[in-house]
This record gives sequence, C-alpha cells and structure tokens, in this order.
Amino acid sequence: MRMKWLVLSAWATVVSGLAQPLLDRGTLQMDSLPDARLRFAGLIGDRVDANVKNWLLCAPQANPGMLEMFHMRDRKPAPQLVPWAGEFVAKYLISAVQALRMTDEPQLRQQVSNVVAAFISTQAEDGYLGPFPKETRLLKNWDLWAHYHAIYALLLWYEHSGDAVALSAARKAADLVCNTYLDTGRRVFDAGDPEMNMSILTGLLMLHRATGEPRYLRMAREVERDWERTGDYLRAGLDGREFYQSPRPRWESLHDLQGLLELWRVTGDTKYREAFIHHWRSIRRWDRRNTGGFSSGEQATGNPYAPTAIETCCTVAWMALTVDYLRLTGDARAADDLELATLNAGLGAQHPSGRWWTYNTPMDGVREASAHTIVFQARAGTPELNCCSVNGPRALGMLGEWAIMSEPEGLVLNSYLPGAIVAPCRGQLVRLVLDRDYPVVDSQKVLVAEGGQTEWTLSLRVPGWSRRTRVRANFDGVPAEPAAGSFLHIRRRWKAGDEIVLEFDFGLRAIAGANEATGQVSLYRGPLLLAYDQALNALDEPEIPALDLLQLKAAAVVHDRKPPSITQPARWLEIDVPTVRGQTLRLVDFASGGAGGTRYRTWLSPGDPLPAPVFTQYPPDGERVRPGPVQFRWRRPRRQTESSCRLEVASDASFNGVLITTNLATGARVTVELPAPQPAAAAARWWRVVTVARSGETTPDVPPAVFTLAQDAPMQSLPPEPNPGPNGELILHSLRGEARPNFGELLSEKFVTHNSEGTKVNGRDQMLLYSMPAWPEEDFTVAVRVRIDEVPKDRIGQIFSAWTAGMDDPLRLVVDKGRVFARVEAGAGYGTPGVPIETNHWHQIAAVKRGEWLTLFVDGHPTGDCSVPQFATTATRQCALGGNPHFNGNEFLAATFADFGFWARALSSEELRLPQPETTSSRNARPR
Repeated sequence: MRMKWLVLSAWATVVSGLAQPLLDRGTLQMDSLPDARLRFAGLIGDRVDANVKNWLLCAPQANPGMLEMFHMRDRKPAPQLVPWAGEFVAKYLISAVQALRMTDEPQLRQQVSNVVAAFISTQAEDGYLGPFPKETRLLKNWDLWAHYHAIYALLLWYEHSGDAVALSAARKAADLVCNTYLDTGRRVFDAGDPEMNMSILTGLLMLHRATGEPRYLRMAREVERDWERTGDYLRAGLDGREFYQSPRPRWESLHDLQGLLELWRVTGDTKYREAFIHHWRSIRRWDRRNTGGFSSGEQATGNPYAPTAIETCCTVAWMALTVDYLRLTGDARAADDLELATLNAGLGAQHPSGRWWTYNTPMDGVREASAHTIVFQARAGTPELNCCSVNGPRALGMLGEWAIMSEPEGLVLNSYLPGAIVAPCRGQLVRLVLDRDYPVVDSQKVLVAEGGQTEWTLSLRVPGWSRRTRVRANFDGVPAEPAAGSFLHIRRRWKAGDEIVLEFDFGLRAIAGANEATGQVSLYRGPLLLAYDQALNALDEPEIPALDLLQLKAAAVVHDRKPPSITQPARWLEIDVPTVRGQTLRLVDFASGGAGGTRYRTWLSPGDPLPAPVFTQYPPDGERVRPGPVQFRWRRPRRQTESSCRLEVASDASFNGVLITTNLATGARVTVELPAPQPAAAAARWWRVVTVARSGETTPDVPPAVFTLAQDAPMQSLPPEPNPGPNGELILHSLRGEARPNFGELLSEKFVTHNSEGTKVNGRDQMLLYSMPAWPEEDFTVAVRVRIDEVPKDRIGQIFSAWTAGMDDPLRLVVDKGRVFARVEAGAGYGTPGVPIETNHWHQIAAVKRGEWLTLFVDGHPTGDCSVPQFATTATRQCALGGNPHFNGNEFLAATFADFGFWARALSSEELRLPQPETTSSRNARPR
C-alpha cells in the first residue's frame, strides 16, 4: 500500500508541473485570498461551527447516495434521479472547502480529502463525473451544469490543498466536454436546459486560467456562440436590457454571467466587463430583496416586493456574482450588499442548529426546511439532499472570499464581524483581531496583532448605510469622518499594537416599500434587518400596531435576552420600537426571526406611511445620451395620486454635485434639456427620482441610474408603449365574417373558419394570433365571447394566451378539466378559482387586472379573484385566441370566438355586462 501511494504522489507531481497558470489580461481591482485564514467569534462563529459540526461533517455519511449514485449510473434498473442530481456532491465540496478557510478543524479537512478521493474514484475512463447512463453522458439532463460545479469544486480543493490528482480529474472532465462538443458537429445548445448547461463556459475558463490549456478556451468560445441562441448574456448586457427582461432571467443564468468576468480576465476585452457590470447593476436595482436575497420564484422579475419565494440557491448565486463584482470594480457598496445578504438572507436560510437550510426564506411568513419544501428531490440514500441543502452553506463559506481581500498595495477589510484573520500581504503574514461584538454593538476595533516588516496599505470599508462613521486610532494621520460608501486607505509601516476604532451610525433606518409593500416600511439597525416574531409578541400579525417613525430614536436594545423556551436558539438582537399606540413592539434580527417555526414579518405599517419609491427606466442604466432634449421615464403606480416626483441629475453617484432639479411632477416622465459637458467630450451623469408627499420624501434604496452624456451619442430611442384608443382599447375584433380588427393588428388567421356567428378553430393546429407591441404594465382587461366545441382531454386548452416563456406569462384564460381559469406566471404562479363551463353554449369570458388583483368574469359576473404582481414585466409581443403561440406542446382549443376586446385599463362590472361598441374614433385611430 505504501508503494502505491509513493507512485501516486510522484505521478501527481508530474501532473502539477503541467499546470501553467495564465496572467490576467483583464485586471481586477481587488481579489480573494485563498491562503487567508479566518476564525470568527460570537454568533457568526457559532453559525460557522454549527454548519461544520451538524452538516459538513455528517452529510455524506447520512446521505451515502451522494456518491453511490455515480457507481450505479450504468446499473439496472436505471436510477430515477432529478436532472441536477450530479451537482449535489460538487456543491457540498465547494461549501466544505470554503469552510476550511474559516476553521482549523482537522476532522473536516480529512472529511473533504476523503470525499474528494471517493468522488474522483467514480470518474469514468473517459473523464465522466456524472450519475447518468453512458448513452446520455453530457447530452441531456443538467449534466454539463453538474460538471461545471465538479470542475469548480476540484479546482478549489487543488487551490487549497495542492492536490494535483484533483486538478487532473478536473482536466479529464473538461477534456470529455471538449471531446463531446468541440469539432464534433454537436452543440452545447443541443443538450437543452441552456441557462444551466451553458454555465460550463465558466468552469472551462477557470480551468483555462489555471492550466493554460488552449482547448478549454476554444470550447468556451463555442458556448459563447451558443449564448446568442438563448441567454444572449453578452449582447443583452451591452444593449442595456434589464436582466429581468433578458431571454433567460432564471437564477442559474447568474453562473453564466460569471463567465463574462472570466472572459474579461482571459481576453481583456472591455465588452465583457461592461456587460457584466450592467447585469449586476440591473439585478441590484430591480431584484434585490430587503433581506439581501435574490429571486422571485427562482428568477428576476423586476419586482423585489412581491410575496414570492426567495430560493436559497438564488441568493447564493447572487452573492457569488457580487463577490465577482466587488473583485472587478472595488465598489465598497458591493461589500455592503454582501454583508446584508450574509447576515440576513444567508443566516436566515440556515437554522441556527446547522442541521438544515431553507428552500424559501420569505420576507414575511415562516421558515421551512428545504427537505420539506422540495422533498421531491430526495431519494433512497439521499434523504436530506436537494439543491439548497448542499448549496446554502456557501452563504457562510463565501465570507472567506470577501471578508478580507487583497489589492496591489495591501489588504482590504470588508467585514467587521468579530474574530481573527491571518492573511498574506506583500510577502509577509499579517494578523488582525476584531474583538467587539459587531453588529450587536455599533463599533469595531481593528487591532494589528502582527504587521509584518514593510509598509503596506490597509483599506477599511466605510458602510454606505452609516450616514456618519467616526474613526480614531492610536496613531496620527487618520481622517475622523470618512465618506459613507467608500474605503478609508491607511498606509504605514504597521506594527503590533496599532489599532483603529470605527464607530458606526446605528440609528434605525426606515426603507419605504413599493408595489405589494406600498405603505409599509422595513427597519434596519446597521446591517441587520429587523422583524416582528410571533414568539416575542403577544399580538398576532393582524394586530401589529403601526410604527411611530417620528420616535425611532426612542427604540431600545433589549440587553436581558432570554430564549422563550429551552428549544429556542439564542437571538442576536432584540429591540423595542415605539408604536403610535404608545406601546412598544419587540423586533428581532431577521436571521433569528421565526427560527422556532413561528411567523415573522419584515414589512411593517407605519402610522404615517412614507411615499412609495419610484424606479428609473429611461434612459436605461449605462446608456449613451446626446445633449439636448432628453425624455426621462420612471415606473410608478398610476393610482398613486397623493405624491409627486422630482427628477435629480448629478455629476456624482452620491449626489453631492446636483446639476438639475425639476419641479414636482405627478406623472411618470419629463423632458429635460441637457447641456453639453464642458470641457470634456463625454461625461458621466447620475439620475434618480425622489417621491414627495405630505409625510416626507423617499429616495429609492438602489444605486442611481447612470448615463454618459456625449456629443457623438445616437438620438434617443424610446421603446414601444401601448397606444390605446380613446376608451383604452388595444384590440377590438368582432370575429364575425372575414372582417379585420377594428382596432389592433391580426398577424395570422390561417385555416380558420369564418361565419356570421364568429370564427371557428379546430383545436388541433389553428389559432388567431395578434400583435402586441407593448403589454400594459399595470391595469388591463381581456374579454371574449366563446363557444367551446370540445373540452380537451388530459391537457389544457387556451381561450386566450399571452404566455411567452416559463414565468413570463402576463395572462392566460385556460380551460382545464372542464373549468375555466385566469392564470399568470410572474416569479410565481397565480390563478383564480376555476368555474365550470358548458360546451356548445356561448359565454363571455373576461379577466380584469386592477393593481394587485386579477378577477375572472363569466357572463359579466365576477366568479373569483387572486393576487398578482402590481406591475407586469413581460417580453410578450403577441397574444392568441385558441392556442399558445410560443409553446411547442398541444394547448389548442376547439371553439368559436366572437367580440374579442383588449383594453389598457380595468373595465368595471357594468362595462363588461354591456356590449362594447365599435366607435368611429376607434376604427380610425390606427391604420390597418
């Protein structure tokens, strides 16, 4: 046995010698420190230790199928696995290697070494590292996605341990990808599930940088070509499309976006950098939740206020993307976002015991173990495994990637969590100690325990949320009050005993909500989101009193914190907040709220609601704009009449240099004359819209939009908008005889049958297809008379459909098992109760969306409703009667249609009961 290991060791040394890492052509402002060692104290240290002890050290043994599924891949009967099952061991290893940077636990190091070795032992001779049969290797399922994670995990372990066998296994897996798809006529696109499988590009580029192997870059370039057929990540980033409006806004695409950073590092081509930055800013501006998490039903929707699921995997992907953004830009506010996500969404997804992680960590609701919510992923031998249980620990593990970072002149301290850090710096080791219980206390002392022998720079993050940060040191030359949202750079020859104390502004901040959270606020104390918890209050949710925002300074931290019962974990923070009734409401930090299974809330009602924020739309973020008249547009509810808006344009992101301020406007657009920049040929300008009401002013809690003012920029091009007639009509079509629509555009009616009663479709391959240049963002009505000839069997049939893609469906009127429903997909599925419908009888079916409610009408009478997102964010440009124009399956309906109408407003019940006249004005309003 000893001789076997000697031979293996010698072979590994040879393999290691073949690795020739490449120098970056595209530079980073700062980078992670794989050799740094962090040991956290306090509650965060307890959470890290619990994750190691109660998950990482037992998960493979408690779930032996994690590895056994790879041995069984070609056995009979074929294992019935979820398509992403191959990711489980790789995601486990990623989080375990990350945890090793934060613990000196020898048992964990041995565990990881053993699991890596066992994983590699399952690798097929051709390099395959998946759980699926030989005939489908890398050709379907999420197999390439799993190999991306496998390559990443093995590279991390190689980077941490120097284990050249792991690097060799990663290379063999990448070689198989190349052998399968490079110069073979096959395309990665053909493997299906493109946003998942095309992430292999990111793993290939990581491996290319680590080894210099040119084939991996060639293969990645082929995947980049396939992007244009599906996610279009590069062009969508360069042309200013918001991420939620891009072709593939699911969370898995964030791993593809990381490939843009890798392409920048490999090529130095600025287009990759620009596209990456645009996507990150778009997600941050439109989809980051109040918890710091990301996603609405597993994707971006442009509405961070919707009460939809916030998946743990989505938040982890957002955090990984933000680490990359921080490395690329050195933007201190990205570190703020990582702190927010870690301490709230991340810790909120982990049960304090470390035994389980959530799938969904909602802003309001309850926490449920992922093993319950997504139990369908469990199998014999893997009872606890699912995507979130193995991925959630990365929310903690990534602390090792951003808490301390390097830059050319020294170290960057991004996190003030208590503990000790040992990090290499310019050829020497530096040891820092942070010994105050931040963020329970409002300050932190940074002690240099070992400073090295040479001069270097320590850059300290000054949080953007701290309006006034005071700094003092036991040496001279340190600014007393550095700017919020920046880095304080201190260069000196550091010596043991040097210390800096930072005192932060921990005054409670109320952030106003919009859309579904209009009239409500979220409260923050420092980086911690506060929440109502049923366990700490005698009042239940319907009885929660309104907050007194004018008295927030009277809020008091509870120092004598006692768990409600012996089964309740210790809480990080409890604080009593004044209410308008004169009593106090006890709030708790979000990570602790609901940990015992009780209900919690983060959106709370104040006595005097703040005006809802509005969000900038045009010019798009990053646009080049020509001086002269420019139209600015923003999103706000049309019914929000109690507030006005003020446009501000500035020369800096902090708005210290405001250049233009408009008068108050009640609408959602204004045209402003922009002067040419002097003396520069081009200049950056930032803009935002402040909402003003009697109760105060609200500035959106997002980075302001930026545009470049340049003489050579093209003329402003605005997107299409609904162009309704005088009564709000978008489409009016009698459908009797062969008459064209009286309003709107019919694109296709091939093979349909016309008569005086209506237009008939056969339920097999016929539908009526209409153009929809722009879908109404807020309110609308769809109504049509229909006679169903046959109810579909074992499938659904579409009366009306505007479905475009999964989770992009502003409205369907569906016949399902003899009932008609109104349904929407936007971050989650929404649907009214079903109503029985007779065949061979005429009925008027209508759906009316009014703000946050969708109501189904049958023959002019409301039959049921459901809540829906207030704003429709959709790529839909067509709608149909009798079928689904964008779905490959059979959703046709055998029926006859008449009197089809579509309005960009919510019709009343009385209007629906009346026949809609085709007025002369509507007939002449639009050319046919």
